[in-house]
Parts: sequence; structure tokens; C-alpha cells
Amino acid sequence: MYIDAHNHLELYQDNIEEALTRISQHKIFTLACSMDEKSYLYAKDIALFNPMVVPCFGIHPWEAHKYHDELDLFDIYIKETPIIGEIGLDYYWVEEKYKHPYQRKVLNYFLQRAQEYDKITNLHTKGAEEEILFLIKKYNLRSPIIHWYSGPLDTLKKLLDYGCYFTVSVDIGYSEITDEMVKLLPMNRILTETDGPTALEWVNGEYAYPDYVKRVVKEIATIKGLDAEQVKDIVYKNYLSFIKL
Repeated sequence: MYIDAHNHLELYQDNIEEALTRISQHKIFTLACSMDEKSYLYAKDIALFNPMVVPCFGIHPWEAHKYHDELDLFDIYIKETPIIGEIGLDYYWVEEKYKHPYQRKVLNYFLQRAQEYDKITNLHTKGAEEEILFLIKKYNLRSPIIHWYSGPLDTLKKLLDYGCYFTVSVDIGYSEITDEMVKLLPMNRILTETDGPTALEWVNGEYAYPDYVKRVVKEIATIKGLDAEQVKDIVYKNYLSFIKL
């Protein structure tokens, strides 16, 4: 079983049937992270007929300013979702500083609920790695997933010491930061992801379907000096390990 620990199914749009076919054919267990309520409900509908899809509810930091005054409406989704995500902070791509307090408000709400309901979180940390580390400790979160980390390596080591898992994304083999991260991470803390079809377009201009996660596995294997099947099996065991905690 392959693991895609961070995908956005709504981004496939007219290509969603092809994406779901590949998820089923290649046995890719997929965490369908949401940007907002609409994308979560979309993933929930898909999960009704595709057991390989796990719908995850969150409000993405890019969307936080739109929803900061209606957070209590989302409590029902937080209770039912097996994993909260995508949530986090982004001070790099979100240049409008007036939006940053809204991000912090929304994230703190979700982390309070994650603590209360004992939920795993799928976290966006861009440009706010130390602040995310502080909040993880503040709320005593269990087994956080750090999505597509690209921050300082000393902070990565602190997050690793806490007990975080890290997704390796489609920029492996293209990004020196990602390749170095993979070298540093122990295999028992690595997950794989694709982040939807447009993530690879950002990296090299190519559109990616979910089975691109197989290339991510092969690249990890090359860096780690392992067989691709070994990496696939270890990543699957990693997913099972924190789900069972």
C-alpha cells in the first residue's frame, strides 16, 4: 500500500475520475486534506464510494481570514474527522501581514480542539516553523504531520525530537533542501505525499496524478540506499503506527 499523506482532491476538477482510478489501481491510501468546508464536503462525498480516501477537515492558512469569525460552526467537522488538516501558518506566501493574526486565531482554535479531541494534525509551516514548534508543545499535540517542510534544519531536528512525522513531496530530486531533509530524517518518521496535481507543476511544469507518489518513494529509496519496496512498506507502517497511537 502506498501512502499519500497530503493531497487536495478538489484540485483535479474534471480529471477527478482519472485520479480516483489511479488511487484504486495503485492502492494509494490518500489523506484528502481540505482548504475549507467546501473542499472537505467534496472529499467526504468521494470517500463514500472510495475506501482509499480519508477526508480530513481543516482551514488552510491562505483561507483563514475568510472564516475567523465563524469557527464554532466547524466543531462538528473537527469532531468527526480522523485527522485535522490542512491547518497552519504561512508568512512566506501570504505577504499581506494583516492576514497573519487571522491565521494565528484560526490555528489556535483548531489546535485547542485537536488537544481536546485527541486528534492528529496535518500542518503547514511555511515561514513560521519556530512558531509552529512552540504551538505544538503548548497544546501537547500527538504525532503531528509536518507537511512539505522547507524551513531551517535545526528547527526540523527540534520537531523530530518532539515526535513529528514529515511528508516528503514531489520536489524530491529537484530541491536541495528536501533532499537534505530526507538524508537527516530517520525512515520511521517519513511519509510521502503529492499535494494535488498542481504541486508538481510548481516544481517542473508537469501535471501529476496520485500515482506520482511512486516516484517520490523511488527518490527516497535512492537517497537512503534502500529498495523502493522497502521504502513503500516502511512508509505504510509509519502511517499505521501513528494512527494506532
